[in-house]
Amino acid sequence: MAAESSAAAAPYVVRAQLPELTPEFLARYYPRGVGVVHVELLHRHGERTPIAHRVPELMPKNWNFCALGNQLQKDFLAAVGLHVSGAATVAGERREQDGKRRRQIFALDSSRDGASVLGANGATAQHADDRSRRTSATCDYGQLTDLGRQSMTGLGAHVRALYVDALGFLPPTLAPGRIADVLRLRATMYTRTFESLQHALGGLYPHLPVGAPVFRVAVRPPERDNMFPDFGCENMSRMFAQLNAMATKRHAPELAQLREDIGKIPALQSFCETDLKTGGGRMAISLMDVLGTMRAHGLPLPDAINDAFLARLERLAAVEFLASGWHSVALTRMQLGRLVNELAENVAHAVEADRGNARDTQPRLGIRSGHDTSLAGLLAMFGHDASQPTGQMPADFVWPPFASSIRVELLKDTTTPSPAIQPAWEHEQADHADNRAQIPPDRRARPVGVADSLYRWAPGVGPSAQAHPRATHGYYVRVWYNDRALRLPTCRDPGAHHAGLGPSACTLDGFFKQIARFAASDDEARRECQAATE
Repeated sequence: MAAESSAAAAPYVVRAQLPELTPEFLARYYPRGVGVVHVELLHRHGERTPIAHRVPELMPKNWNFCALGNQLQKDFLAAVGLHVSGAATVAGERREQDGKRRRQIFALDSSRDGASVLGANGATAQHADDRSRRTSATCDYGQLTDLGRQSMTGLGAHVRALYVDALGFLPPTLAPGRIADVLRLRATMYTRTFESLQHALGGLYPHLPVGAPVFRVAVRPPERDNMFPDFGCENMSRMFAQLNAMATKRHAPELAQLREDIGKIPALQSFCETDLKTGGGRMAISLMDVLGTMRAHGLPLPDAINDAFLARLERLAAVEFLASGWHSVALTRMQLGRLVNELAENVAHAVEADRGNARDTQPRLGIRSGHDTSLAGLLAMFGHDASQPTGQMPADFVWPPFASSIRVELLKDTTTPSPAIQPAWEHEQADHADNRAQIPPDRRARPVGVADSLYRWAPGVGPSAQAHPRATHGYYVRVWYNDRALRLPTCRDPGAHHAGLGPSACTLDGFFKQIARFAASDDEARRECQAATE
């Protein structure tokens, strides 16, 4: 994985940075003749509190950063029938009340416009000076804070500034009954991801009128969710542990030096006497969850815990937990293979819809609200170089910051000639087209979920029984990670990218080739959880 410009080891970043939408930026990445057809956006939730109480000498006993959040969360929990005092016990009465709650989730009335409910107003970070006692602003562990709500509103506002104001790709407002034509929404079954989506929507479509249309958000049970690794998959968990042990062994000198430096900081002595001395948990991740979160919320830290120290901590936390994805295609497939396949299907459906071949309309923007582990596996996939037997985590890769996002843009250019050179892999699977699932993943030219119908089209004729070699020409895919346009390894090949936009704008087939080895159908994912792997 590479950015458009080379970069040294990344400094510590408090939260994700987004590109400034200057005229120069827009002219470079969205020139005349290149249009946006579809976007898939996957983001990490905003700033939250630590998931556990550690380092008591530094960590506040009470995190009083949730004044607005507690009120909105109360509304949310009541709406979905959780934590409701005095709930009816009679089944019929309970169903009736649940129905009312669901209809009223984040309901708008004359006193609460869409901006206040969805976070465009008042989402400011605050806390009481006295953190020794609980207040109405006290957060729970792992709760999205008001600062996190503000960050997510900012992400939504950036998406609006780009795709509504600058490009006119999305409509400026949402018409009743037409949301499904514009948005497809997903969140994991965590309150902080659902609420992060809530505020991202507030930034994207602020000041919705009273009686605004309802947002439908798909939420799957954890055992069926494809937006984070399923640690119930025994084979994946075993490989994950083995490869993480290999990664930490490879970086043993750096981890040993960090351990020594931690021991020199007085405020971390209790951590040294507990977690480090007993060997419990992972060192860098455990500290980063507290120290990085404190830094993000502006809480005071000792001078020794500066941005340079936090950057080391973040880098080695990635080594402890995320590096394994760069060493094994099979492991990355098991972590997020079903999600990759779903993304590929959505991109393919968007092409079909644009060509007028699809039976159903395709939403212009898909938003998935997830976690750091949702993004990390995708970043490993986008950075994997098929010419290398194993990948190595790049020097500038760190833990995905709060509010990080990946955007997969489907572009269309009917003015610039398609590449005349054909990459060697372009027709690798032609002789297996009748049953693509039988092709080994590392030899697939496109994901198993991309139907053959995508290639059975002739310009100006409509659906055709004959495969057309130029059926996907003119379509390109660009992947953004926060403020960087990524250059996927396969897309650097001659003939696999846009002539003017460069390697960051993959041909559609170049994009499919990059992700094909990582995509897995539900059946494949189930089999691989039990099968022996590399």
